[in-house]
Amino acid sequence: MSNEIFQGTLNPVPPFDFSQSLAFISDFGPMKSEQEVTSNSFTKAVEIKGETVAFEVTGLGNVEDPKLHFEIFSENKLTEEIQKLVADRISFFLSLQDDLKEFYKIANRDIPLKPAVKRFYGHKQVKFLTPFEIACWAILAQRIPMAISHKMKERIVQNVGGHIQVKGITYRAFPEAPKLAATGNGKILEMVPNHRKAEYIQGVAKAFSQVDEQWLRSGPYDDVYQWLISIKGIGDWSAHFVMVRGLGRMEKLTNIEPQLALSVARIYSGKSEPATYEEVCKIAEKYGKWMGYWAYYLRIYSEFAYVFDEGRKQLFR
Repeated sequence: MSNEIFQGTLNPVPPFDFSQSLAFISDFGPMKSEQEVTSNSFTKAVEIKGETVAFEVTGLGNVEDPKLHFEIFSENKLTEEIQKLVADRISFFLSLQDDLKEFYKIANRDIPLKPAVKRFYGHKQVKFLTPFEIACWAILAQRIPMAISHKMKERIVQNVGGHIQVKGITYRAFPEAPKLAATGNGKILEMVPNHRKAEYIQGVAKAFSQVDEQWLRSGPYDDVYQWLISIKGIGDWSAHFVMVRGLGRMEKLTNIEPQLALSVARIYSGKSEPATYEEVCKIAEKYGKWMGYWAYYLRIYSEFAYVFDEGRKQLFR
């Protein structure tokens, strides 16, 4: 069956380095095997208002004058509304409208973090494709190895999510909240063989079926955060995870996890013991509404520097 194809162009706020987004997508464990990635493009599926479509995004331009071309593939003729929603989903997924210039000004005055800006210049956070998907992942990944969590996620996608074939490849999408909510707890338990997790997934699906995503993206931070932690199975850590990695809410740090405290110690003092809560907050406050991006860059740079240092030790051992 041939696909309907719709095309368009997206204009990211510069600077934007699409190659770094592709590198992240290629290596990100929770998205493993869910898309096709080439040196300058990726193709992925999504469910939008009951329609399963695939989209291919290709990089154009350069870091200071970036452009992205996209094609949407569908088995049915799409309404203009759905076309716009898919374009918005791509833009939000890749954080294309995040303007990092002010963050970079602050970071370039922060001597320990300045190398991170140089190394990852133009890198914008790649979110989970939808806030609902990351909320489910937060529950699936609690206290069990990622490989097992990913297997449960795959079962949900294969049994409930839609699929579409593009250029001979089948792409599968994580189901929308109403679709998973209608599946029933018994069916979810077959896919997620843990009574508590299955119950939590059902509750999250019902909650996300009844909320406006635009409110989640731009409503008062504290109100959105409180809504999240009101859902059974979503605690402080999971709510912060969804706020940052699902909604791009970078204006606050509601949870200072051990990895961030360790990254602060490594980059700011060269110590191997995690920084204290007070030490982390004191540095973060300098970044104002950009403290989320400070934490994001700090973590990825800390990991990069640690891996590089370990490799160097092996080289000269």
